[in-house]
This record gives sequence, structure tokens and C-alpha cells, in this order.
Amino acid sequence: MKIIAAALAALLAACAVAEAQRARPREVPPSYFYLYGEYNYYTDSSDLRGGGGGLGWNINRHLGLQAGGQLLNATGVDVTNIYAEAKLSWPLTDNFSVYASAGGAYADASSNVTLLTFPPRTVSVSKSSTGYRIGLGVDYWLGENWGLRANWHQQNVGGVGSDIAAGIAFRF
Repeated sequence: MKIIAAALAALLAACAVAEAQRARPREVPPSYFYLYGEYNYYTDSSDLRGGGGGLGWNINRHLGLQAGGQLLNATGVDVTNIYAEAKLSWPLTDNFSVYASAGGAYADASSNVTLLTFPPRTVSVSKSSTGYRIGLGVDYWLGENWGLRANWHQQNVGGVGSDIAAGIAFRF
């Protein structure tokens, strides 16, 4: 985990230096679609970790929509989380913006339990739930198409959980 965090921090620093060296004015498109991929880490005691991704549409510089999913696991538990949310952005520069998001989510958690019977039997347990999702994040566009993003979300889907994520984005 520490190695991944250090690698992401080094990548962000290298990209920021490269962008600062070639600083050139560019036109920010008023409306665009983007794809993103992220590493997710839940900060509560569940130890859920995994990856996710999604698709977004910035309708203009301040308003957007995004939807995605996460595949997470902890010891013996697999979680699938699907969400959709509205995104309100505040562009601080042409390349950097801060955003808040709110929407809904659906999660399905499953686990296999082995019963101590003779002979031992394995039983699958699954629970699904829906709830809200809110968050804060930042987007930093390295150039015309590639960008970095980091965010924090809290959601109440079968229980309240908070996650932090870092990843990359591609706009087209």
C-alpha cells in the first residue's frame, strides 16, 4: 500500500513539473466526456481495497455527471459497488479544478462461510443495499487528454463507509 501511494505521489510530482516547464496557453473545452480508473481504499475498519472506474460528462465547466463502479475485497468478503452522481466543479485554473459530488449507490457484498459440520459444508452469504453517496475531489489535467484525480467519498449503502481514491482520467 505504501509503495503504491509513493509511486502515485512521485508520478503526480513528475507530471506537475513537466507541465510547469511546458506551460502554454490552451483552450479548455466547455463540454467533454472522460473515462477514469482509480485505486480505492476504504478508511473505516473494514480494510476494503480495490479498483474502480467509470465514465463522466462535464456538461460545462461547472456541472457534470459521472457513473462508475468499484470491485473491492477484504479478508473473505467481496464487494461490488455501483454509483451515479452529479458533480459541481470549481475551476481554479485551466488545468486544475475542485469538485463536490452527490448521488446514489448500490452495493452487493458476498462471502463464503465454511460450517464446521461433518462433512464440512460451505455456505454463500450475500447482501445488497442502496443508499446515498457524497464526495469531494480534485482533477488536474496534464495536457489535452490525460489527467490525474483524487477524491474522498462517504456513502451509506448497508452501513456508512468512507473511501479515498487516486487515479487517472482520459478526456475525449
